[in-house]
This record gives sequence, structure tokens and C-alpha cells, in this order.
Amino acid sequence: MRAIKFVAVGLSILGCSAHAEENKVPSAGASTHLSITLAGDTGLNPTNQSVSPKGVTDGGVFQTWDDTTAGIAALVDGDVNFMNVETVVTDRNNLPPDLKGQSGPFNFRMHPNGLKHLVKTGFNVLSMANNHSMDYGPGGVLDSLKHVNALRGNGVLASAGIGKNFEEASRPDVFEINGHTIAYAATGITTNDLARHRAGENSPGQTSYRNPADFAEVRRRLVEAPANLRILSVHYGYEGYVRADQRQFADFRSLAADKDGIDLIVGHHAHVVRGVEMRGKSVIFYGLGNFLHHGTANISGKGVCRDYGLFARVHLSKTESGALAIQAVEAIPVTEMHRKTRPLTGEAGQKRIHALNYLAGLIDDNASGATGMRFTPQANGTGLYCVEGAESIGGKIGQLCKSYKPAPPIPTSLRSTITGSCSR
Repeated sequence: MRAIKFVAVGLSILGCSAHAEENKVPSAGASTHLSITLAGDTGLNPTNQSVSPKGVTDGGVFQTWDDTTAGIAALVDGDVNFMNVETVVTDRNNLPPDLKGQSGPFNFRMHPNGLKHLVKTGFNVLSMANNHSMDYGPGGVLDSLKHVNALRGNGVLASAGIGKNFEEASRPDVFEINGHTIAYAATGITTNDLARHRAGENSPGQTSYRNPADFAEVRRRLVEAPANLRILSVHYGYEGYVRADQRQFADFRSLAADKDGIDLIVGHHAHVVRGVEMRGKSVIFYGLGNFLHHGTANISGKGVCRDYGLFARVHLSKTESGALAIQAVEAIPVTEMHRKTRPLTGEAGQKRIHALNYLAGLIDDNASGATGMRFTPQANGTGLYCVEGAESIGGKIGQLCKSYKPAPPIPTSLRSTITGSCSR
């Protein structure tokens, strides 16, 4: 059973150490293993559609809340389960949309019952910072906050990225689970860098990744939070491009634990999957792609490198010092993210794992010491990466990694197809 405890933290009086985890000792009964699952862009309603308490109608087809997650609910089995909530959460259909200076804007809203269902499914850590958080203006943000906060203590462990003001929007959420203290924060792009979408001293909104002052403050407060593990969600990336740009490489690498004390950096927004990197003791996901997002495009015909989403499972163990160390990562390709997500299994999943490994090669950089994470394709279509020695840890991690072998080369028969599909 998960032991969960919320922690009240006076962040304004924290010290300035970049290694604040040294001030936070796990409880004597802290678990020896912790698992974290990660899902990308999520929202249960098409663009510009009224919300219903009963479910979702997409393309003329109605789905109950249970229907929407029937294919992937079993995957959401971690102690910590993260998703990017890329929508306003509201039960009101009379909120005026923010047109965002666009001729045909996408405006997403999801009924609170949809959020309740996702939380019931297992998701308990929410990113609210993305370019759709302000789709229905300040009123939509306040509704999102109301409905998320109503689930705190009833499934939701942490939520970050938006607030009634900048102090709240930039504040990390700190919670305890299974004897470990986790600090979590979120930031992301705002549409067209609109000033009205940024949280102000007395106005609701979100923090902006593209605003250097916002990004620095989110980063500072997360680093200074006393915790055994730190997680940062960043909504950023050129849409449709599987190759991260130099800004993303530089920023995300600078967040790694050997510099800033952030152990898990989770990127999303591009709607396609990007590579994974292990840097020091940190793991960087440059892009998870879509997870379950009605109203987004059906990308199933976009080629083996750009036609799937990535659901990830990260396994950590408690070290002798009490710190949590990442020991293994599972990569689970998913498809049909625009309507009813399901895993890609067998050979279909294995092909996407090889594509993900191709992207790892694009991350490799001798000058900076960067090494892309390669996953070993499994018979069930997933991918597995284990750090050296993980097989001897025992327990769940040892069992997972006992027969692990490093990833094989990409098959010659797939290389030209993958290369073409991953060209941008």
C-alpha cells in the first residue's frame, strides 16, 4: 500500500543550496523501490466542443469516460503517475474562448468528470502549464484550479504550472509517498508569448518557459525545495519535429542533477516522440508525444518515427545514503492517441523502439558528454534500459533487469525506413 503524506513547505524561507536534498532524510521505513509513470499530452474533449458530464463525443462517436482509457488503464500502475493536462478543466459551456490572435484557434476544455476519471485511473501528478491552459481566459484557469484542488487528498498528489498569481504558478508542489519526499514543478510555452497568459503579481495564468525570468524562478524554487527527488515538467518543442533544437538541449541538460539537482526532466508538446538521455544521475525525456488527446490529428500514417506516443515507466531504488537512484526505464509505444489509446505490441512496438534508438544516436555528443538512451526491444513490443548492476538490486528491479542485455543495432531492413521518417 502506498503511504502518502502532503508536506507544507515555506518556500520563501528556504536556503539557497543547490543540493537541498541533503537536508531531507527519508523516513526509516521508506520503500526501497519507487516507480514513476509518464504520459504526454492529455485531454478528453475535441477542440471548441461543449463539455458533457457523461463522456466524450468525437467524430460523431460517443465514448464514456471508461471507454476512453479502456486500452491503457492497466499501464497506469506506478507509485507516481504523471500526465500533462493540456486543456482547461471546467463544467461551464458559457466561458468565452480566448482567440489568441489566431484565425482558427484550438480551444480545449474538459469536464471535471473527465479529470476525475483520469485520476481514478491512477494519474496523481498533473502538469497544468501548456499553451492550452489559457484557452478560456482567466475564468478557465480559475475553474481548472478549483477542480484540480478539489481532488487533492482524493487522488491528486501534486499539480503545478498555473496559479491565481505568479507566486502560486511558480511554486513547486512537495509531497511524501512511501517515505520519500518529492518536489515537482511545471512550466511551458504560452501561445504567441501572449503577456495576458502569464501569471502576474495579482492575475491568474501560468509561468512561461520562454520568459527567462519565469524559467529561472521555477527552476530556483524547485532546486531549493527539500526533497529526495525532483521532477520538472516542461511543455516545449517545435510541433512535428522529432529532433530537439539546440535551446532544448542546452536548457534541459543544464537542469540535470549534476548541476541543478533535478533528477527527472519531462518534455512534451511536439506531438511526436523525441529521444531520451541519461545525464549523470538524471534522465531527460525530450518529448513524450501525445498520450490521449481528443481533437488532435490522427498521426497513424506519419511514418514509424512520428506515428506513436511514448508512455514511460521509471524505476528507482533507495541507495545507502537514502537518496533515490534511477535504475531502469521502460519505454511503451502507444497508438490511436487522438481517440482511444492502446499500446503497440509485438513487432509493431519493436519497430518504434528501434526508431527511438535512432533518435538516441542524434543525441550523442562527444563534446558535451551526452549519450542517448538505447532501449532493448522486448517480445511484447516495449523497450527496456537498465543501468549497470541493476540486476543485482533484488526485488522488482532485479527481476525486471535479470536477463537484460544492451540494445542491439537497428536492423538493416529497418534503417532506411527509420532514417527517412526521422529526417526532421
